[in-house]
Amino acid sequence: MISAADTPYAQEELQEQYLAEVRPGNQDTALPIKVGIIVIDIDGIDGAQQSFVANFALIAEWKDPRLAADIDHIRIMKTEDIWTPYLQILNQQKLFETFPDQVQVLPDGTVSYVQRYWGTMSYPMNLEDFPTDKHFLQIKIVTVGKDAQHIKFSINEEKSGMSEVLTVTDWDITGWDTFTEPMIVGPKLPPLPGVVFQFEAERLVGFYFIKVLVPLIMIVFISLIVLFIDPSHIGPKFSIAITAILTLIAYRFLLGNLLPKISYLTHMDYFLFGSMFLVFAVLVETSIVARLVGRDKEKEAKTLDYWCRGAFIILFVIILVGSFIL
Repeated sequence: MISAADTPYAQEELQEQYLAEVRPGNQDTALPIKVGIIVIDIDGIDGAQQSFVANFALIAEWKDPRLAADIDHIRIMKTEDIWTPYLQILNQQKLFETFPDQVQVLPDGTVSYVQRYWGTMSYPMNLEDFPTDKHFLQIKIVTVGKDAQHIKFSINEEKSGMSEVLTVTDWDITGWDTFTEPMIVGPKLPPLPGVVFQFEAERLVGFYFIKVLVPLIMIVFISLIVLFIDPSHIGPKFSIAITAILTLIAYRFLLGNLLPKISYLTHMDYFLFGSMFLVFAVLVETSIVARLVGRDKEKEAKTLDYWCRGAFIILFVIILVGSFIL
């Protein structure tokens, strides 16, 4: 009796299933896979969302002797028809694939898988130095599945790199590196083979200096004007001081949109809170001047204004240096 498995059609079907489910090489040793990552573009880095948008290509190459053939051309095969490693972008949020899900097979059985991705990836950032901060952002790739522990990654240096011209405008990419690293994807799970593409991003402070710091400093120095107004004009002194402190409070809410809800203070927070303290001190000083004027001590009120001018400038310099330099 001839079984169904003995028919030519069934044998071909079993062979395809074998190629798709059993990894090539010795099943007792790790299969070497060379991985290259080419970052084509970085579209943006969002500190508030702890994420970045990247456009990159992933190249994975391994050898499958079962696919060797006496031919002189490259074959295109579907990934579902042969064994392929189950590669995952570990820190992806939303990615789009732009290439067909297929591989190129050379005559000697070398398999080359190329896929291009575009989308958002998450990465935790320490923002204590904001807005003069720099970060090492990563694209993390792991292999999962039943063959994960029997795969050994290596870096394909010739097919790894980063474009010199990038779309991101408010960051400077100062360097990059690709390396292999075991990764933990869950509690009580063994580490999985992984590849990391890491690049260093340094925030450009020009935007924050022009759009945030300069107006903020101007608001702070508006309160300094209060100390130059004659004590007899107590109404305008109060109006300017109160307007300055309310404007700083509004700025605090504006800057809150640039950062996530973090439990620690950044350099910008220290400067903002120091500025608010300085403006509030001017408001308190104005109240004291008003009381002196009400007691016909205008000379003492002018003397207080005079000494507070110098103290204001000294304290402002201390706040500025302490917030961004120390």
